[in-house]
Amino acid sequence: MAIFKAINLGLRFVLELCMLAALGYWGFQLDRSLLLRIVAGVGAPLLAATVWGFWVAPKAVNQLADPARFGVELVLFALGAGALWLAERPSLGAALLIIYLINRGVLGLLG
Repeated sequence: MAIFKAINLGLRFVLELCMLAALGYWGFQLDRSLLLRIVAGVGAPLLAATVWGFWVAPKAVNQLADPARFGVELVLFALGAGALWLAERPSLGAALLIIYLINRGVLGLLG
């Protein structure tokens, strides 16, 4: 069971990176000026990583209690999925959100 939990935690880390990449992809795909694309492409994942680091990360000093923590996680992953949808990659967005929800459920069951 420990191996299964470790694999799930590894998948979770990959999903976090995918969420950040999705936000960056959205920003760089905007149909705006180069400066705005750079700001959005770098700023969106940076903001999400900051929120994650302050309130969601396992070693966060200000880690939220579990119901609120799940809410912040869900919002961030929904933003990542929505960003992919807006960047005309709806299948990838749906896959990101569905895999996250399954992974979160399995981690909840494993404790």
